[in-house]
Amino acid sequence: WDKPILTDSGGFQVFSLGAMRKITEEGVHFSSPINGDKLFLSPEVSMQIQRGLNSDIVMQFDECTPYEIEGRPATSEEAAKSMRMSLRWAQRSKDEFQRGENPNALFGIVQGGMFEDLRDESLAGLEEVDFPGIAIGGLSVVEPKE
Repeated sequence: WDKPILTDSGGFQVFSLGAMRKITEEGVHFSSPINGDKLFLSPEVSMQIQRGLNSDIVMQFDECTPYEIEGRPATSEEAAKSMRMSLRWAQRSKDEFQRGENPNALFGIVQGGMFEDLRDESLAGLEEVDFPGIAIGGLSVVEPKE
């Protein structure tokens, strides 16, 4: 393939596993939905995988802030905790990305759930990490259309 490639970090895919995953500051432990193997994904592992794919645009590893937690909308505090971990993971993603010989671009991902102030905080934090591009994350994750 000689055309540009954009790869996701795996954060959304991990989000979609629901109860089959355990999220910690270190990363995400989860079971393969195919064969049940125990797997681990962190900002560093995500960057190594995307580097191996020779992606032109690499996405930081992030936690996709869920709209609902235990059947109710996430609170501002829950969304803030998730978003701030994604900011710490953003720096770890960039640190690992820069260790490699990949001349391509690493983009940050704005999180913060449905809270505008948290999305503003997320954007400001990503600007400090100094990514060459930004994506908007955490949309279309079961929130109502209105």
